[in-house]
Amino acid sequence: DKHPPQRPTPGTATMTWQPDLGDDAPWVPPEPPEQLLAGPVASVLGASASAAKALLRSLWGGDVEEAEIEDKAFSDCRYLSCKNVGLSLRLRPPGDMGRVDVAFLYGEGADGYSAYSAGPLPAGLAWGDRSRGVVQRLGEPSDKFGGGRIPTGIAYETLGLDVHFQNCSWEDANNPIKFLSLYVAVDQSLGMCAKCAKQAKFRCSQCRRCSYCSSACQKEDWARHKEACASLSACTSMAPARSSAGAAGAATIGAAAALLPSGGAASVIGAGPAGAERGVAEEDEASALALDAMD
Repeated sequence: DKHPPQRPTPGTATMTWQPDLGDDAPWVPPEPPEQLLAGPVASVLGASASAAKALLRSLWGGDVEEAEIEDKAFSDCRYLSCKNVGLSLRLRPPGDMGRVDVAFLYGEGADGYSAYSAGPLPAGLAWGDRSRGVVQRLGEPSDKFGGGRIPTGIAYETLGLDVHFQNCSWEDANNPIKFLSLYVAVDQSLGMCAKCAKQAKFRCSQCRRCSYCSSACQKEDWARHKEACASLSACTSMAPARSSAGAAGAATIGAAAALLPSGGAASVIGAGPAGAERGVAEEDEASALALDAMD
């Protein structure tokens, strides 16, 4: 036995399609739905094993005592599943103290499951939706995974939703939904890029409060961030100095520089408008506008 399908390691492939809304207006991602979970699974996250089993039995259409609930334990987690209901619940840790941290809602025939139909799907999705329609409804995902020999999927981490598709090609704009993963949403202020809401890898080295996924997002956000950055930096400068600041700063600047074309740390990490126009930042701005790797 093995774990049910989970998100593979993110790859470098990207979608080659965008929603086709005609020529009337450019596509603008809609606002995220206020209510992601509804119906029987609305409060399942955080549930105990006994509560999870009770939920699966309540959704079973036959005799409660004969509900076909699979209980599989692994070294790091445990799965309670009912294929006829189209629902699988992961609990961590695997013992009696485990709590549900992910709910998997399956489409018809996916890994032998019936389609989940006990309540509405999250975010207004439907099993008949295709990849293009999902992005049209929910906007640009915060992460993409799969491709090659692995079925593709997209993540909306600030919504607590991963959408797993059936096919492996990023060029397939009509890729059917295979199953959905629901988990506790990630707070955008905690480890998310301030510009695009993708997973952050770096912090502004001056204020160390604002996080970004790349130097490109930092530059695009500089007009908004620079005033707050100056105020936050003033507060930071009054705090005790970090130990080994010089060595740490050099190491993290080098890590940030490795992300972008060569040209020296200053040219890579310049974020001010002048630096963006020239493609190079002044040397005295480099330390202030660098990106430090996340701890």
